[in-house]
Amino acid sequence: MDQVDKIADAWLMLSYFPEKSEEHEKNFWAFERLSNLCENDPEAAWSVIEEIFQKDSNDLILSNLGAGPLEDLLAKHGAQFIDRIERRAAKDEKFRKLLGIVWRNEIPEDVWQRIKAVAAPSW
Repeated sequence: MDQVDKIADAWLMLSYFPEKSEEHEKNFWAFERLSNLCENDPEAAWSVIEEIFQKDSNDLILSNLGAGPLEDLLAKHGAQFIDRIERRAAKDEKFRKLLGIVWRNEIPEDVWQRIKAVAAPSW
């Protein structure tokens, strides 16, 4: 199992267990690691986000992923990813749903308008 898989699996586990639980605490490192990647290694962060999305895309995960790491990545590096986001959204309804949970945050206006043009309605 490579690093992307390890981070994705631990992030998923973190999402399913209540805060302060032993499992949540044990997997919290994945939240910190993915946050760091969103800031400092956007391509690696994108790989982890895609892996999480591929492994599990139920509403709980979509809401945590869209209003969490994906939003953070787009706020910091949206211009770098907007073209591939538009391509993915054009052919993937579940991905459009994921984009619908993203809030503007600090996403640049031009990138935000392109996201809103391909995202499903907010939910």
